[in-house]
Amino acid sequence: MFKMNARRCLVIIKYNDKDISADLQQYLKNVSYTDNMSGEADDLQLTLEDKAGLWQSSWMPEKGATLDVSVKLINWQRIGEQVVRFGLFEIDEITSSGMPSEVQIKAVSVPDNNNLRGAERTRSWEKAELKRIANDIATEAGLTLYYDVKEYNPVIDRAEQTEQSDLSFLYKLCADNGLALKICDKQVVIFDEADYEAAEAVALMPKPKGSYSAGSIKVLDMLKSYSLRSKVRDVYKSCHVKYQDSSTKQKIEATFTAPDKKIGKTLEVNEQVASIADAERLAKKKLREKNSDEVTGSFSFLGNPELAAAVNIQLSGFGAFDGKYIITKAQHDISSGYTTSIDVRRCLDGY
Repeated sequence: MFKMNARRCLVIIKYNDKDISADLQQYLKNVSYTDNMSGEADDLQLTLEDKAGLWQSSWMPEKGATLDVSVKLINWQRIGEQVVRFGLFEIDEITSSGMPSEVQIKAVSVPDNNNLRGAERTRSWEKAELKRIANDIATEAGLTLYYDVKEYNPVIDRAEQTEQSDLSFLYKLCADNGLALKICDKQVVIFDEADYEAAEAVALMPKPKGSYSAGSIKVLDMLKSYSLRSKVRDVYKSCHVKYQDSSTKQKIEATFTAPDKKIGKTLEVNEQVASIADAERLAKKKLREKNSDEVTGSFSFLGNPELAAAVNIQLSGFGAFDGKYIITKAQHDISSGYTTSIDVRRCLDGY
């Protein structure tokens, strides 16, 4: 158990469904959990004191074993008692180092004991919906599919997987169609980042000593450090898609303009589309890809396990940087204290 004044933080760990928290407590030096929004596996690292050599010998965990990790907070940020689950992870690396002697156990949210990221395959689907392809891959890997996308399930004329792992193939397929992919808790999760950015902020991040109005929203306090950045390069006002069918000579084109951009460059895209509606969807997707990282930031503050990737926070008191931001990565570090660090990007308006 780790103590911070009146606050207490207890890490709860189940090894292959068996609670080992009490046995682990005297050896546990650090817990680090990283929650990524899309494209990367979530990861967990435990650092254990090992002067007696137990963890590198008779107590050494098995690679491929599972760790189910939660954190219990007592008297934390005006909350009496709270338990938040980080998730289920599979051990994939064990390191022994010194001095002092310690063992690091690394685990990831993407299991290695199935074909999802291990085997490379060559196969194809003809005129298949994206959801069906994803479900085929998830089922073969022993996972379930959570397709969290509103009214968009594109039909792929031909999807070719050529000497690729299922995970890398599916991630590219989702990215090509403007969707995000995450693997967690034995699920393949596919979602639209634009939908998540449109959601309400779960918390307010005020600048210390600044004035703000929080209303009923939760306020994040104990800010330790922050960094914010706004860039000009590779930011566009609009995207113009133009395609000419080689057989029919028919031209299809469409332009999408960012609602918040009055001036700027136009991104030109020449890719195959079947209709004006497809061209408009592609223009919006390509503009989002270019502009999503226009305004980004990072924050570090007192531990808060409720802050996870893909949820929104509201910034106040930061001048031109004020606004709604989506969390792209959240890292939780627990040792003598508990700190949460997040990477964020400003939510795009209207696309």
